[in-house]
Amino acid sequence: MATSEWFEDEEIWRIFVDCMFTEERFRAAEQEVDQLLSLVGFVPERVLDLGCGPGRHAVPLAARGARVTGVDISAFHLEMASKRASRAGVSVQWLRQDMREVLEPERFDLVVNLWSSFGYFDDPQDDRQVLGNCFQSLTPGGVMVLDVTGKEYVCRHIQPVHLTELDDGKLLIERPVVDRQMTRYSNQWILIDQGRAHTAEWHHNLYSGQELLDRMSDAGFQELALYGDLGGSDFDLDAERLVVVGRKP
Repeated sequence: MATSEWFEDEEIWRIFVDCMFTEERFRAAEQEVDQLLSLVGFVPERVLDLGCGPGRHAVPLAARGARVTGVDISAFHLEMASKRASRAGVSVQWLRQDMREVLEPERFDLVVNLWSSFGYFDDPQDDRQVLGNCFQSLTPGGVMVLDVTGKEYVCRHIQPVHLTELDDGKLLIERPVVDRQMTRYSNQWILIDQGRAHTAEWHHNLYSGQELLDRMSDAGFQELALYGDLGGSDFDLDAERLVVVGRKP
């Protein structure tokens, strides 16, 4: 495994955590989990939250009775997640692991990868590896839910510069770019905090709805469906999210 990939830099997660994970976003996860369970149509016994971050969805899933395993590469995020689980009075298994590594096969009846925690790797073949791992981790009849920002929305709504003033007075400057082949999305973040600038740059592989359907089909998933959000709305050019649901036969 490479050691120089951007997502392995813990300082990025520490410095920008308040930009990514506001309390409002944590509160929104409660409704998102209810929508997720309605979307898949069953109450799972075992759930794998792959790329779980600070436990935004893993903790409410556990609160609803599921046995949850949260996997993330960031020790900082897993520490946050563990504290949130303790405060909520729920038990979650937290694992620090690269999602390209295979987990225990046929252990979970639901695998979720939410809020654009997919496509970080320079080599798109690694994304295929991740989907294959998810397929292996599911029990027969199990379901995967993948939630990203789709190529369709990014290409229609991208802005050269976006400014956000945070509640604590910090200023976040975003400078997103899509490459000429429309396959890779990069975003430079500049956080101005008390006159000091912190910078980071994110990279994602960019997928359309059809491209993700094809890749999940190649991984073995069947009964594939495409949605515009976790609430099950139609996927179209203005859908802010790209949600794919697939079942292991």
